[in-house]
Amino acid sequence: MNALNNFHMRGDFMRMVKSIMKLMAIITIIASLFGCSAINEPQGNDAPQVLDKTGMVYKDADYRSIYANVFDFDHYDGQPYFAVAFLGYGDRMDFRHTYVEGIFKDLGDSAIGQVGHIDFDGDEWYLIVPRYKEDVDILNLDTGDVHTIYNGEAFTVRCNLSDLHPNIEISTEQNLSGHKFSPQIGGDGKLVPNPDVWDITDYTVMEEN
Repeated sequence: MNALNNFHMRGDFMRMVKSIMKLMAIITIIASLFGCSAINEPQGNDAPQVLDKTGMVYKDADYRSIYANVFDFDHYDGQPYFAVAFLGYGDRMDFRHTYVEGIFKDLGDSAIGQVGHIDFDGDEWYLIVPRYKEDVDILNLDTGDVHTIYNGEAFTVRCNLSDLHPNIEISTEQNLSGHKFSPQIGGDGKLVPNPDVWDITDYTVMEEN
């Protein structure tokens, strides 16, 4: 009789173990499903990044300004927060107008007219195109004054008295992580590299102008 009872007890124990294993398998499947869906969901205040059909490229065009969408940010190698073009030295206002009108010609006269310009001490000219529709601060490193560009609109700046020391810092506080850079030309005559910057300068055009 004891042997029979022990047999039944072992059977009950095995059935309980099998039930627990099935339950754990179900929980694992549910957790994996939720985990996969979370990959493409927005994290915090970051702009959502939606995988395209190849599963390789992140697209966030809906969160960018019309100016940023002139450029193919989605297929650029990296995650820059600014597209920047060097426009030359000295008195470049006429060239600035021609360049802005040319690069944004498909946006129309109204959008072109909204591209602002800020003068600081110096003779280097740049076009700055923020990636996202968020406010951008321009800090004067000499005075501490801050100029704000709203809603990620494109703008141009004249700055930098010295080739060695930039006098402005351009920044965004997306998700409080902070992305910033100081536009500056290096010894090779090109924009100093920065992971937050995509250099869109056409240096062939610059040599001709």
